[in-house]
Amino acid sequence: MNILIDARRASPEEKQRGLDAAREVIERSGLTPEEAAEGSFAVEGWDEMGFPPDQEPSEREYAAADVWWAASNAAIKACCEGWPDEKRMQVSGIQLLHNPDMQLADRTTALSRMRAIIQAEDGEHEYHDDRVFLLALAATAEVPDSSKVQRLVSAVTVAYTSLSLAGFHPYEPVEPKRQAVLDAIDALEAESAPLN
Repeated sequence: MNILIDARRASPEEKQRGLDAAREVIERSGLTPEEAAEGSFAVEGWDEMGFPPDQEPSEREYAAADVWWAASNAAIKACCEGWPDEKRMQVSGIQLLHNPDMQLADRTTALSRMRAIIQAEDGEHEYHDDRVFLLALAATAEVPDSSKVQRLVSAVTVAYTSLSLAGFHPYEPVEPKRQAVLDAIDALEAESAPLN
């Protein structure tokens, strides 16, 4: 099943225990992880749109969302068994694994790939490319402070967005935008370094 658990302070064994619990819930439902997640996306998207009556999710989407949320809750419960409440509150639950090369990259590989993407960037994108975001998350996977992770990842992705869409501003030089992303990656690397 293509899922992973966002549990930064969990051991590999605890994460596996959580994933096993989530898989069991999803398998019992007869749905695929993708179908369950799509139901959740539909319900959450409807909420974010302000509940427009003509776009309410179907009963099937509601049922799929319930499976996804139950699987996520089972994953958190199994992963965090015996944890204090403050540590447990930092576990977000499960998410789809849709790009394993990016989402599961080790720290060194993630940093290297981010820098390679930035060096190759031509600034002519017309669509959102989430590779840098996924790699930034992978590079900070062992950082326990979620607010620090959010700050570091946001700095990289905001700078990258400016670079990747530089073609929309042809009179602004691209190289300072490239350097801003590289600086943000350097900061991410320095501030998320293991304490060994």
